[in-house]
Amino acid sequence: MRCFAAKWPISKAFEHSMKIIPRDIIIETDRLYLRSVDLTDVDLVWDVSRVDGFNDGMTWDPPSSKEDIVSITNKNIADWESGTDYVFTVVVAGGGESIGRVGIHQKDTSGVWNIGFWICPEYWSCGYATEASIAILNFGFQQLNAKKITTDHAVWNQQSRKVIAKLGFTLMGENPKGFVKNGDPVAVLEYELTSQF
Repeated sequence: MRCFAAKWPISKAFEHSMKIIPRDIIIETDRLYLRSVDLTDVDLVWDVSRVDGFNDGMTWDPPSSKEDIVSITNKNIADWESGTDYVFTVVVAGGGESIGRVGIHQKDTSGVWNIGFWICPEYWSCGYATEASIAILNFGFQQLNAKKITTDHAVWNQQSRKVIAKLGFTLMGENPKGFVKNGDPVAVLEYELTSQF
């Protein structure tokens, strides 16, 4: 599998065992760049969460107001600054269109991280989720010193299944109570990747 080049400014902070990732980092791929989420993304999240069915396979429900998105974004920023959660907005290079999100979240302090992603439906089947996720896997293994990266998706979510297969993850099994949606458990397929692809 070809890894897309991820480029970011190297700082002295990267020389220490505790990584301090600046929020102004830009990760570039062949067709995209990834930047830290900020409050300019409120309309992106609001608009995509209004698409019927979009949130069905997500652990989060559609926000009830744009103010909710502001609160969530501020939490994303605080988590970034604490070094436990790095959420990036996916932007098409050249045109500057923001088309989705990809994030890597610390599961525990033993070097296990989890990735998640979403792309606006009008950009599905273009390879953007795969390209952005490869860059985040590189970031996780190279910059966060991840020992293992996990991910999952609702069992019926074929779009995510295809992306995860391209990333080289190993299927670990089905968890019938992966997350709760509208009061009911949602079964997920769980995967892990233990070395850089």
